[in-house]
Amino acid sequence: VLSLCAVLDLPQIYTKPSAEALLDTLTLLTTAPPSWEAIEKSKQKHGPAPAVAVNPEGVTRYLTSIISSDLRWIQDEELKEQIWDQASARLSERSGRSAMGAMSRSFRIPTSANAFELSIHEPTLTGDDLGLKTWAASYLLAKRLSSFSLVPTDTQERLQVLELGSGTGLVGLAMAGLGAHVLLTDLPSICPNLAHNVRQNHNVISENGGKARAAMLDWTEPHVCEPLEDDHEAIPAKFPVVLAADSLYSPDHPRMLVDTIAAWLSPASHAKVIVEFPYRDAYLPQIKDFRRRMIEIGLQMLEEGEENGYDDWGASGAGDDQNEGALVTCWWAFQMLAHMALAKNPSFVLQAPNKVIYEDRPIPELPSPYDVIVRPRWTGICGSDVHYWVEGRIGHFVVEKPMVLGHESAGIVHKVGDKVKTLKVGDEVAMEPGVPCRRCVRCKEGKYNLCPDMAFAATPPYDGTLARYYTLPEDYCYKLPENMSMEEGALIEPTAVAVHITRQASIKPGDSVVVFGAGPVGLLCCAVAKAYGAKKIVTVDINDERMNFALKYAANSSFKSQRVSAQENAANLIKECELGSGADVIIDASGAEPCIQTAIHALRMGGTYVQGGMGKPDITFPIVAMCTKELNLKGSFRYGPGDYQTAIDLVSSGRISVKELITGKVKFDDAENAFADVKGGKGIKILIEGPAE
Repeated sequence: VLSLCAVLDLPQIYTKPSAEALLDTLTLLTTAPPSWEAIEKSKQKHGPAPAVAVNPEGVTRYLTSIISSDLRWIQDEELKEQIWDQASARLSERSGRSAMGAMSRSFRIPTSANAFELSIHEPTLTGDDLGLKTWAASYLLAKRLSSFSLVPTDTQERLQVLELGSGTGLVGLAMAGLGAHVLLTDLPSICPNLAHNVRQNHNVISENGGKARAAMLDWTEPHVCEPLEDDHEAIPAKFPVVLAADSLYSPDHPRMLVDTIAAWLSPASHAKVIVEFPYRDAYLPQIKDFRRRMIEIGLQMLEEGEENGYDDWGASGAGDDQNEGALVTCWWAFQMLAHMALAKNPSFVLQAPNKVIYEDRPIPELPSPYDVIVRPRWTGICGSDVHYWVEGRIGHFVVEKPMVLGHESAGIVHKVGDKVKTLKVGDEVAMEPGVPCRRCVRCKEGKYNLCPDMAFAATPPYDGTLARYYTLPEDYCYKLPENMSMEEGALIEPTAVAVHITRQASIKPGDSVVVFGAGPVGLLCCAVAKAYGAKKIVTVDINDERMNFALKYAANSSFKSQRVSAQENAANLIKECELGSGADVIIDASGAEPCIQTAIHALRMGGTYVQGGMGKPDITFPIVAMCTKELNLKGSFRYGPGDYQTAIDLVSSGRISVKELITGKVKFDDAENAFADVKGGKGIKILIEGPAE
């Protein structure tokens, strides 16, 4: 039992006590916040108990008497300064949240094996900038982190973690101390102290295999995260783990916080969010709103609970000498994106430009007895998919509601309609993703690719094939030959595009063919032209690596476009590639205006030009050259009758090969990273595996 002494029992200034006596007394009067102690809470509330406790009545007056005294009987000036500083700190501790002194303290963070300590500096708090102090919810969450076993121990790859509203950084630094690579973020006014704490704990974090960095992130601009001046390392585009503690202080904060989480959380099914917030009466509606919004962005609760801690020096506005540590109950939550392996129809959904999520869509029904349901097993990423992801539109096709991406797919028949005759459950099929109306003039004249009512996968408003299930008519599923894999089957779609382009060009044996653009479609145009008997096949690009690949793949000549006029570029092309009076056929698979202009000038009289690549809606076109050469100009859009089967026949017969084009394969959970790689020009064709069974 502690003995309670009065202020009058303490060394009084009029007695001229020694410096040591005053410093010991001021240490006794420290009101250390209970949640910061380095021992188990069950042992002591405030840490090691002093021999006596002081009745708070009159303590403020006592401290003021020390501060106002000149302490002339103490000869050591340094000791005087220490006494005044300590007395001022004790007075600040009793002045509520709006007037706390600067301090640095240690925090003990438990791990599964032992524990480590973090040193956290908290600057003097003026006004109401609560981000400069550490509160109970942060320490409680920091101590709980190890129980989630987030950091893998069997891999060299480090877990990337984002902390939002870091404040003093305790939670994020604790995560880094567990071995993760953590980006701690907050407002610009908070970041200087946050960066100080990152530097101060560098050694202990490094010893545990972790890493911590600070950056500026204002939730009013959730997509903008700016590194500090001395940090030149790139910031990851997404994070598989996001942390936040005690950061809901206004009705706007739930929306802002959830928007920021949505902006930075990886869409992979293993992505997690861990939060802890105190149950303060004024902010209970904010917690309720936060929970609702987290569900709306696809997060499900794995674990949640309540625990008690102590807030820093009690509640704001407590009376004189009454600010002991205030007991506070906190809600913690461990949430993750709905696990796609358990979902009925996991789908990769574009919600808005640069914003994708995994969503559990309803399992489709069979709208017609002639339809089948397919389980897509492999899906290639097309440039149009990436364009919708980045821009949200292609021409007049605008994404106005969430849309499943993907259309280059092959899969396994899962269910068949009553009147399906040519397919059965278990058949492996290439999936033609565009279904016309079959009734309009264009359909009846055999040009169904021009049907104005075409329902094409991943073209607004129609969903795509990056899902567990997808419905198609029987005659738009092509059974794969036994010698063709489903990975090759996924490349039948771009091959059919190339088949249609070359058909539009009417390529004959012996023709000279120039193909602008050495991307997947351009490469396949070279391959199909070769299969159709073209004698000279020239690939044109600005990327040496792609041109070299094209020469090994199907082309027998190459030309690197130069930054000169279209006429000069064309003349150089004709000369270097020995095209005589010009090429018989030129195909543009780039959509780039300089390529189109050069192509027109590089054609022979009466030559054929086919536009296969999409580009700007309006360009400057060399109309005089077109007219005086009497060129045949054609557009090409998708594919028409017979193109898909022709593509399958060309691949299965070995006349063209698509295996070499596959430069990467990823799991369904890594779809967004694969999209980013395609956007960055990495590889030729990256395939995404269908959702796990």
